[in-house]
Amino acid sequence: MGLFDQFRAHPGAYGLSMDQPPLRPTAPVPHLDDVEAPFEEWIRDHLARLTDAAESDIDALDQDQFDAALTVRLAGSARLRETGLGFEYALPFADGVDEVLSLDLPDAVVTLPDERVSVLGRYVPDLVDLGRRNLRRLLASTPVDIDHLSAGGSSCVLVQSDSPYTASFARLLFEAVPWWLPEADTSNGVVFAIPHRHAVVFQTCSSPAETKTALDLVPWHAAQLYGEGVGPVSPHAYHWLDRRVTTLTHETSDGSLTVRPTPFLESLLANVRRVG
Repeated sequence: MGLFDQFRAHPGAYGLSMDQPPLRPTAPVPHLDDVEAPFEEWIRDHLARLTDAAESDIDALDQDQFDAALTVRLAGSARLRETGLGFEYALPFADGVDEVLSLDLPDAVVTLPDERVSVLGRYVPDLVDLGRRNLRRLLASTPVDIDHLSAGGSSCVLVQSDSPYTASFARLLFEAVPWWLPEADTSNGVVFAIPHRHAVVFQTCSSPAETKTALDLVPWHAAQLYGEGVGPVSPHAYHWLDRRVTTLTHETSDGSLTVRPTPFLESLLANVRRVG
């Protein structure tokens, strides 16, 4: 019996199950309002200086420089709302994750709110297309570390780098996975997670056994890594198939997560159960 079947049969043993939801994402980094006052003041002053510098950098860009720096990135929807800056133009990528415009500057990454976008006077879909092209360029030029996260004799893939756009490469997942793993078979889709901006966790579903591994390990590691890195994005796991992203983990009333495979993934699991 593999881990996924054990989750179903013994939900309390592993902290993750189909029907019972004991898996809890690691607590996110506290908001500035929750930090002790002296540290809070230092952080706020530091962020203010960074913001002023970034604004000056933006104002100094000509259009060619602006277009070269323009990049899309993936960010947690709730965290965008919490800024109070408004991101009405943001495009939904997955449940709880939006695609927004940013500038990849030498000393900062600046996410562009509605006001910054509106003053450009340019067609937003054109800006998004340009940002995606630049993200594709970053994908091809960014060195990454590829590791395997193992448990129970199986493993999934962890991609990490210093680039704040690492998680955003999931926007180009069906280009990114073959780029990182040239032999990967994505014909049945990919189960993936973007716990924080420097990491992507994934597993292809080219066989029933790989599908079991994906559902065993990716949700678990997504929840564990969510609060461990800089810039949390999402604790959830998703399935990308035929250019559609489907959420596989769902939050319950007590704040824990439960896994609900799609009918397509269930059909793959049924095949491996028949073989077993």
